[in-house]
Amino acid sequence: MIRPEKYENALRALNAVLVWARQMAYDKASQEELAEVLDVAEELPTLFIQKDDMTDYFRQALQGLAEKYPGFGLAVERFDGRA
Repeated sequence: MIRPEKYENALRALNAVLVWARQMAYDKASQEELAEVLDVAEELPTLFIQKDDMTDYFRQALQGLAEKYPGFGLAVERFDGRA
């Protein structure tokens, strides 16, 4: 589960991940890079339905993308409520 107070931010962050992944495709990122990003994007929605609190893990996944690909910083900002 994602903690209720972070639910909307998590959805907004997921949107940012998908938008930036599309931008990477337009920018002709490698298949490996896109696959890595989409692997994370595929997992994030499943965290909403987990029994255990996965809120911190969700943020860590976003942070991991942002560290490797700075464009995903917006997703972290949205999750943190800063954007």
